[in-house]
Amino acid sequence: MKTYFLPVGLLISLIISLVIPTPGVYLKELGLIPWCVVIIFFVNGYQTELKELPKSKSFVYTLLVTSFICLIISPIIGMLTASALQLGLGLTLGLLVKSAVPSTLSTCIVMTNLAGGRGTWALMMTVIINIIGVFSIPFMLGITASGNIDFDIDPFVLLQKLVLLVLCPFVVGFFAKKLSLLSPQHPFLAYLPSTMVIAAVWLSLSASAEILYTINFMALVKIAAAALIVHFGLMIIAMIAARFLAIDTGAQVAVALTASQKTLPVAVSILASFNQNVGDAVLFCVLFHFIQLFADAALLPKLKRYYQL
Repeated sequence: MKTYFLPVGLLISLIISLVIPTPGVYLKELGLIPWCVVIIFFVNGYQTELKELPKSKSFVYTLLVTSFICLIISPIIGMLTASALQLGLGLTLGLLVKSAVPSTLSTCIVMTNLAGGRGTWALMMTVIINIIGVFSIPFMLGITASGNIDFDIDPFVLLQKLVLLVLCPFVVGFFAKKLSLLSPQHPFLAYLPSTMVIAAVWLSLSASAEILYTINFMALVKIAAAALIVHFGLMIIAMIAARFLAIDTGAQVAVALTASQKTLPVAVSILASFNQNVGDAVLFCVLFHFIQLFADAALLPKLKRYYQL
């Protein structure tokens, strides 16, 4: 059930925001989206166990390469893709933001385990890359957005917001675990982050329902094309890079998925920080999430055969 909870919830939130946007608009105006993001990363910090951190030199080198692909190369690919496909303002913003964010915290680990890869490596690389991403995103997004969208992104303002919305709750959650209020594996905590993602997406889409009605079929085709280009472009680069590292095939699977899968909560938190109606950008991020989820689910058997796992 946990596997389908987020995608089904996102689909329902999209439908409700289009059919009955008023409740979502009202709740968004109350400023609830930032609190959804805070809860997501508080729980992520609460569930993180540093004792699982690999200490080998090969892991450190692998982490550096994966971080570079995910946080530096990815935004450049996103910028080039947006230019090539001539996306509109909102969709361009969505692509630039989605390309700049780090790896997804849950799906990446599950997919790596299903493919027979090193789930522990995927877990720890994802956690560390998400922390590094707080500092890389504002500056990479400032570079790629310059000349591509018609409003300025101040890297230092965005950095401050990401520290408050992502890093601080993560750190507080990590240390709150010592109070032993709940087990990190408690079912309530297992579903809470996904619930908050669904809520944040619902509120964001509701506020821009009128914009969503203007998106046509050709725009949807471009969204799908952009998502596939960025996702599989990163995966191919990561697979090639991993072959030059002194790591086994299980670790190579972790690199391929960690470098290419992009998180939704951080993307939503960035878009919410702009204080503008960016429903089409949020829609891009949601559709990107669906596409990478289903594409990788279909790809897993081929990955296992490729790496002979």
